[in-house]
Amino acid sequence: MPTTIKEKTALKFEPVHLSDLTKITNLYFSQTEIEKQSKNFNQPQLTEEFGFPIYKLIKGDLIIGYSYFTVNSSEEIIFKAIIKPEYSFGDLESRFINQSKQKYLSKKELDNKGMKNLIARMVDWLNWSR
Repeated sequence: MPTTIKEKTALKFEPVHLSDLTKITNLYFSQTEIEKQSKNFNQPQLTEEFGFPIYKLIKGDLIIGYSYFTVNSSEEIIFKAIIKPEYSFGDLESRFINQSKQKYLSKKELDNKGMKNLIARMVDWLNWSR
């Protein structure tokens, strides 16, 4: 069931589905330097910095952001979010990250090494399927 982040904004917070991954990768590339550097070259490749998307932020039918986790070099899990700048206001990003982290951790037991492998496999699969 979708969770409303803030009633006044009509933003919804929902789990990411497989069918969302194309829109999420497009959002990722539009918000990172990879897109800007590779416009005149081949299609950019995802790296493990893409992370593992877990929740999406929706306004109407539009995905305006997503939260994800990555695993740093110290094998720590780091939760992050990307939100389109025109929709980002106040502390929305930090609230989105905190809510994603809280909801995700309430359902999963952390396995840092397993999560790192999960990210690598997903990124490889997404690069292969693009």
